[in-house]
Amino acid sequence: MNKPLIRLSVFFLSFNLRGTWLMLFFLFGFYPVFPNNLDSLFSNGIGRIDTRVFSASEEALSPEKLMEPEFFSQFTPLPVRKTFRPGKIYWYRLDFGKTNLSESDEWIIRFPKYDNITLYFQQSGSFVSTSSGRMDRRKSDQPYYAVDFVVSKDQLIEGRYLLAQIQHVFRSSGFMPAMFLHPFIAKLDREFYTLSDIYNYIPYILFIGGMLLMIFYSFGIYFMNRDKLFNYYAIYLLTLFLYLGVRMPLFFGPLELRYPLLMHVYNELIQVLVNIFYLVFASFFLNARYDFPKLYKAIRYAIWFLGGLMVLQLLLILSNRFAWIESYVVQFERYFMILFSLLAYVHILLNYKNKIVFFLVIGSLFFLAGGIMAMFLHNIRYMMLGAGIEVFVFSLGMGYQIKLVEQTKQSIENEMNKLRLTALRAQMNPHFIFNSLNSIRAYVISSETKKASDYLNKFARLIRLILHYSSKDFISLKEELEALALYVELEQMRFREDFGFVLKIGSDVDTHNWQVPPLILQPYVENAIVHGLAPKTGVKELLVEVSKNKSKLSFIIRDNGVGRSYSKNTRFIQNPQHKSIAMELARKRIELTADKQTENENIKILDLTENGHPTGTEVRIKLPVHTIE
Repeated sequence: MNKPLIRLSVFFLSFNLRGTWLMLFFLFGFYPVFPNNLDSLFSNGIGRIDTRVFSASEEALSPEKLMEPEFFSQFTPLPVRKTFRPGKIYWYRLDFGKTNLSESDEWIIRFPKYDNITLYFQQSGSFVSTSSGRMDRRKSDQPYYAVDFVVSKDQLIEGRYLLAQIQHVFRSSGFMPAMFLHPFIAKLDREFYTLSDIYNYIPYILFIGGMLLMIFYSFGIYFMNRDKLFNYYAIYLLTLFLYLGVRMPLFFGPLELRYPLLMHVYNELIQVLVNIFYLVFASFFLNARYDFPKLYKAIRYAIWFLGGLMVLQLLLILSNRFAWIESYVVQFERYFMILFSLLAYVHILLNYKNKIVFFLVIGSLFFLAGGIMAMFLHNIRYMMLGAGIEVFVFSLGMGYQIKLVEQTKQSIENEMNKLRLTALRAQMNPHFIFNSLNSIRAYVISSETKKASDYLNKFARLIRLILHYSSKDFISLKEELEALALYVELEQMRFREDFGFVLKIGSDVDTHNWQVPPLILQPYVENAIVHGLAPKTGVKELLVEVSKNKSKLSFIIRDNGVGRSYSKNTRFIQNPQHKSIAMELARKRIELTADKQTENENIKILDLTENGHPTGTEVRIKLPVHTIE
């Protein structure tokens, strides 16, 4: 039976299983129940049973045999700090010799949430059993937080004892004594909340509220700025919420009562998922790919390893026969993460470049300490406390990260403003302008006035485009390619159509609505023509290819010229200083448009060879896609 919600004016029950004071208030009015009446009714209505344990090496032991002196004497007091070994069978002996059960014919015997419990009692002179447990809830009125059996006084073995066979497979649990409850007290405890329940819920409520606030905030930051760091942080917080927040008894208990195996699978796998997304978040937070390359590789291997453990856990749980092994896998995973985290923290502290890593290390240490305490003290609240402190420290770190990003953006913006005019002025090689004017003069001298006029018109148009683009941060891809084609035409006319030119545009490329920085490709094309194709004899080809690669624009500039080694070893380069300046400015402009995670991957220059001989150069450029708003 589910517990109804408490309303202050309706019904309020205060009851602690470890206490003896009971206060009852009735509907629409406070009708006191006098303490002396309660004392007379429930003077011995609840208490612990003298419980002793015997670890069975033989599965076929019968209750009759256990009552023989040989085995009876082997029952020992419950160990304090030990836990059940999965797959092993234990026997509890409940001794009612010092317990007064005179107030009711039937009593509730309550066990902790062990997976499988078989209770043996005496009936008509022989042993009879009934079974229940966390994985075997056959009675609909079982409480989700314990396992209850109904026993009468005349069912006690030898008028004093009960035997219980216990097998706890799926979760680590300590040895705890059984309780006895008067049926009326058990009914009240099942159907109504207690002050103890409410006090127990407070940490969960605070944790859930704080986690939900941070999850929504982080996702909001991600959707506004598209910063992957906040996305992974929000996902990590969500897994923490699904692991710790959902464990609130009000939610998790009733679900576990109805679907014990499903909720066990959920609980075992979600805690590994927490570690996986923690590693993903930590990798991005630390910028481990570039600042801690060795740690980045180790994190990748650890993520794959944890994923494999999740698959193994699921197979073991579903196998039923080998389910007991899964608890050891969980313990191994926990110790692995403790060791991996500690080694990672040492590596970070020895190799850090930015003080922001201290936020991650300090916050993680709190969570690690809470997890270790929860593991050894069997209380999930320690992990919740550690997680709460970790989230607070991580939030400070994320705020500091935002501050650094804003400072970096401002610095980049300032540098962009300085580079814009310098770069655009340096886009056109002064020698190109000089050579273009000489080419026009040569056409005039040779009486090729039509070609001279055509060259002059195109040259003037290109100069106007450069001046027009100098005031813009971005132009459409169509405009960029038209200006580039115009520049190549002028170079072809200057070199008397000495080389071929092919422009390929992918079918999924939107040249009208996608934007790029103005004249960003021209320095690389100029370099290919002047230093690659011009010194070559024979067939000369220049290819510019535009395509979309995931969320980026990809450019390939390929020539079949003499290669970079020839250019470096000859005096053909007319103005090496200009080349280095123009290429360096173009590189900076490209890097400034990219995100930090892909820095140094946006420009690649490859030397093309065949049989060890240079056959040209290929430049690969990646730019983020900017859409016209």
